[in-house]
Amino acid sequence: MEAFNQFTCLSYDTIDFLIHSKYVLFGIYLQDNIEDKKVTFENEILPHINIGSFLEEKFSCKKNRDCNVMLIMAKSDLDKTLQNEIVKYTNTDFPSSGNFSVSVNSDISTKEIDLSNLKMIPEGIRNREKICGISAIGFSKKNMLLISPDNIIRTFIGDRK
Repeated sequence: MEAFNQFTCLSYDTIDFLIHSKYVLFGIYLQDNIEDKKVTFENEILPHINIGSFLEEKFSCKKNRDCNVMLIMAKSDLDKTLQNEIVKYTNTDFPSSGNFSVSVNSDISTKEIDLSNLKMIPEGIRNREKICGISAIGFSKKNMLLISPDNIIRTFIGDRK
């Protein structure tokens, strides 16, 4: 029996980054790239992290086209330590909604993926990849990397210290 699950797919030239859709409240296409560490959205000021260039550098991939997307996520999906790191990095408190934003330089879509297409990282490199935010890999027409939002954000902030 096949087990499908829904993912938000960040599509780059050689890699599709997959984030389990339960972590993404919604995504919005933007006119301009946001480099600020805070963004105004629906009358709230949200902490903001732009991980697009970080993904391109870490994983040697390129955006398919100029496309800026902001993903809205909930702080409640992150542990308290990481919440504090985000506030410190962005110098912006979480609003009453508890939302924050992450932006990327890619197309996004929602995909249903057969979980049997995703494999655990080989044990010899598992710890290093987990630190980078990678939880599993998959191969189809393109490489797929299942990323953990908390680990990828933690790595991003850690690289900026």
